[in-house]
Amino acid sequence: MALSAFVQGMLGASSLALGATVGVFLPPKRALSASIMAFGSGTLIAAIAFEITRKVYEETGFFPLMLGFALGGILFTTLSQYIDQHGGFLRKPAASRRYLFEHQPQPETIPSILQRLSNVQVLQQLPEGEKEAIANLVIPVHAKPKQVLCQEGEPGDYFYMIAQGEAEVIKDRKHITVLGPGEIFGEMSLLTKEPRSATVIACTPMELYQLNEENFGQVLTRSPHLALALSRTLARRLRHSVDSHVAAQNNLDRWQQQLMEPVELDRLLTENSQTLTRLVERSTPVAILVGTLLDNIPEATVIGMNAGTQQLAWSFLLAVFISNFPEALSSASGMKQAGTSKVQILALWFGIVILSGMIATFGYYLQDSASLLFIGTAQAVAGGAILAMLASTMMPEAYELGGSSVSYSTIAGFLLGFLIAMVSG
Repeated sequence: MALSAFVQGMLGASSLALGATVGVFLPPKRALSASIMAFGSGTLIAAIAFEITRKVYEETGFFPLMLGFALGGILFTTLSQYIDQHGGFLRKPAASRRYLFEHQPQPETIPSILQRLSNVQVLQQLPEGEKEAIANLVIPVHAKPKQVLCQEGEPGDYFYMIAQGEAEVIKDRKHITVLGPGEIFGEMSLLTKEPRSATVIACTPMELYQLNEENFGQVLTRSPHLALALSRTLARRLRHSVDSHVAAQNNLDRWQQQLMEPVELDRLLTENSQTLTRLVERSTPVAILVGTLLDNIPEATVIGMNAGTQQLAWSFLLAVFISNFPEALSSASGMKQAGTSKVQILALWFGIVILSGMIATFGYYLQDSASLLFIGTAQAVAGGAILAMLASTMMPEAYELGGSSVSYSTIAGFLLGFLIAMVSG
């Protein structure tokens, strides 16, 4: 039976090797990856509910179940954060983006920047955490009277937020308006990739904060509140535009759609060589290995514990197999973009498959020698850890890639997992 546990552990993890291979040589489209990931999340949730939760509750009661789930969630979250801080974040693209966004260089003047930007309209409704992240990314600019800040017809790769001073907006050599503290300009060209639609000239000494195109992409990825605020600003600007109403409305519809679409998720990993270098330097192979193994220890342990029973728990094994594929696919793609060699990537994931078999064997011997209460608590710990993994990695990653449409794939996966559990039970 120990051999059976080893084989089942490898079988559940074998999709890791398959997903990594596809991710390295033939990455699928984002929508397909999101659907597979959401489907796997649904099947895994069903398996946890009917193969772990129900079984532990019937055999040991609610208290061991509650204790185990809480302990599993705490352990997984704590260890995962520790591993990410020591270089393991590269194993997941979403973790890589979050790491970069949260670890921007911390200027000494963040409180003062927040104070100066407190009256900027598009920032007023943002949560404090998002305001602080934006304050880390802006560049202070001081302008003298008559200094040209934006030139009509020129490309625009940044926009300004006015802290102090006033600026005149000129279009076709005609005065349009005057901008003052709390207002922004330059965002239209940045969003639409079109030339500047007007010239902006400082009327008084000005204190501004500039956000360039690269950092603007980071902000939109992490701050949907800012995207909504900018969309409203576009609407207000166009209502006062000198263009015809019909043309303004057409532009508004097009620009708002472009703004509210998800920012290209892997932009940081493909366009910024410094970012790539920093990722590779901070991501050690050992940390990536341990982090990936941490994601699979609970699943392999449960598989091993069930291998010694008469019921094979096919729904859980299938759920693990399905959920592992998109996890390895997205991770391998992110590691490849960050400069890790194909040989290293494949060796890592094939090694995880073998180690998963060994962990399943350990789970088999554990259930063969421990008390029923201990086994139930251990399975509950594994269930809590798996739920924490789903909540912190797979489901957010699926939503980032596919948007709200992944809800249907999650529901379909849950129903399939439920059906298999009922048939096999």
